[in-house]
Amino acid sequence: MALTLWAGVGAAAADVVHFKELMPFVDLKISGWQMDGKPSGTTLKQGNVSISEARATYRAEDRTLEIVVMDFLGKSIPFLGMGQQMEMETNGEQVRTTTVQDFKALETFRKQDKQGELNLSVADRFWVKIDGDGIDNPEVLRAVAEQMDLKKLATLAK
Repeated sequence: MALTLWAGVGAAAADVVHFKELMPFVDLKISGWQMDGKPSGTTLKQGNVSISEARATYRAEDRTLEIVVMDFLGKSIPFLGMGQQMEMETNGEQVRTTTVQDFKALETFRKQDKQGELNLSVADRFWVKIDGDGIDNPEVLRAVAEQMDLKKLATLAK
């Protein structure tokens, strides 16, 4: 569970957006994809740590997409918080910063493995993560992100 992995991030004691408010952002109609089950979510409050997440998984034949929206109360995504452009390429992987709907993003694609992920920072508070498995290129991840109402999500960052 992603919340367990991130419980040590040291988020400030404040109210996160409840996962039920995040659910509509992962409940999408994606052409050619079927949602696998129903969206799920969790809100965790333990001591000074508060984290919420909503997630949904989609399938198209042997391809999988997972969309996760997390509220970390302003914890930035590595490489995006620095505000610098980054591009890296190895024999098997491409990583670069980009923007989607005017929000900073980090895109990773492993062509040989047909895997990629797109991580977006929305309003310096929400982390949107789109993982793809069995995909031919990272454009499918960007297309899904473009369908999301990220500007509306940003308005929840009170």
